[in-house]
Amino acid sequence: MRIRIATLLALAATAAPAEAVVGGTAVPPRHLRFVANVYIGGSFGCTGSLIAPRWVMTAGHCGSLTGALSEGLVPSQAAFPASAYKIQLDSVYADGRGGETHTVDKVVVDTDYGVQNGTGSDVSLLELADPSKVAPVKVAAVGERKLWKAGKLATIAGFGTTSESAGDPPPQMQQTQVPIVADEQCAKDYPGGLSEAGDDGSFDPKTMLCAGFPKGGKDTCQGDSGGPLMVRSANGKAWRLVGATSFGKGCAEAGKPGVYARVAEGPIRAFVAKIVPSAMAPEPKKKRPTPRPPSSRPHRS
Repeated sequence: MRIRIATLLALAATAAPAEAVVGGTAVPPRHLRFVANVYIGGSFGCTGSLIAPRWVMTAGHCGSLTGALSEGLVPSQAAFPASAYKIQLDSVYADGRGGETHTVDKVVVDTDYGVQNGTGSDVSLLELADPSKVAPVKVAAVGERKLWKAGKLATIAGFGTTSESAGDPPPQMQQTQVPIVADEQCAKDYPGGLSEAGDDGSFDPKTMLCAGFPKGGKDTCQGDSGGPLMVRSANGKAWRLVGATSFGKGCAEAGKPGVYARVAEGPIRAFVAKIVPSAMAPEPKKKRPTPRPPSSRPHRS
């Protein structure tokens, strides 16, 4: 199992090799302005999404001290100090030029992120010291579930290198599209337990969802932890956040899709809504049934 965090030590002097979206393309300037570059202890560690002017969502293991140091094996709510973080927004460049730089006032790890749930509930919320001027991405509404059903294409994005073997990250954020995988298939891909290759991880449909092609080739990887899995709203005018990068077996391997925190429904949605209610997209208006014209047939007496 590969937890997709780029650096494990919050106060490390140098960053570990940081891999990001595999099989993607560079994000053009002024696009995906809400995608956050999350530095921990001065080193690039994770990706995130601005979900409200003062709140960034990232992975649980990017906020949890024990989760990061153990590569997700010992999840807990013991958080990194807020002073360890630096957040860059509104820049597609790894060096953050032209964008915003923020410090963090508070780290809130999901209340269910612990050993009782394994790698589930893998979400943390970072409260910025000052509000961002960037328009946030909204968590998909309950009534928008059809937008991310199995087979629908979703977009992933992140910073870092573009393959497991690459030593240096590209200078620009990468993005690509991957299809949502049915829960039943993901459970087969990640049954849990040890194999010759090690523990690939276990799928929990309450707190996780998967996305990727059966043959692999496109995926998230190290450095993408906490970054967005998102779809377009019904009218195509806005992004909707449905997942946050969590883990996977290797990167872009056949039969091993990326695993994401299921942020748009279930217990993770409830956690986020409690802390940041404004992060939820408004529910779509129900269409009123078209009134039927009066019948021209004579009534029976």
